[in-house]
Amino acid sequence: MKRIGLVLLAAFLALGLASHVQAETVQKAAMRDPGEILGGARHSQAKVERYARRMGSTRYIMRTIPIYYKLAPQRNIAPDVLVAQAMVETGYGRYGGDSKPWNMAGIKKGGNVGDAPRDFERPATPYAGVRMHVNHMAAYTGKSPIGKPHDRFYDARAAQKARGYWIRNIGQLGGGIWATDSTYDDKIRRILYGMSRA
Repeated sequence: MKRIGLVLLAAFLALGLASHVQAETVQKAAMRDPGEILGGARHSQAKVERYARRMGSTRYIMRTIPIYYKLAPQRNIAPDVLVAQAMVETGYGRYGGDSKPWNMAGIKKGGNVGDAPRDFERPATPYAGVRMHVNHMAAYTGKSPIGKPHDRFYDARAAQKARGYWIRNIGQLGGGIWATDSTYDDKIRRILYGMSRA
């Protein structure tokens, strides 16, 4: 009887320790900088979809959100960060600039190209567009691509390698690295904050 009691006590202690470790892991994830690019999502897919609907996102955003949540974690890239970036780049899927659907992040073709509409990649499907975006971020963060990457992947990887560091935070994307806009990271942060309130 005493032995059974000790076994039960050990089991309860193990469960308590496991719960404590799990709670501590969740707490550490919550304390992470919301601008970090690598790691798990800070906002659930459902929350991101609620925010996207509230902001009047078009089908180009809505159809890609589940794909981001499937592909980005394969490279330890936060899917909510990429969705927020896609919202900035496409105007919530309205595509007011030179980039066209399903190019989710204004990614240009490889080599020496300009800023004309013909210089931007034109993925054929939502999946291809999201995979290209994930791979492009993988180029900047030092991760391997999913499948055969687009040509600009190699240009971005070489340029970032020459800078001597891998991108880890959205604050590092401006200043001509991903975008020339000096407020680029603030725009992404505002969307991530909006997602947290959805």
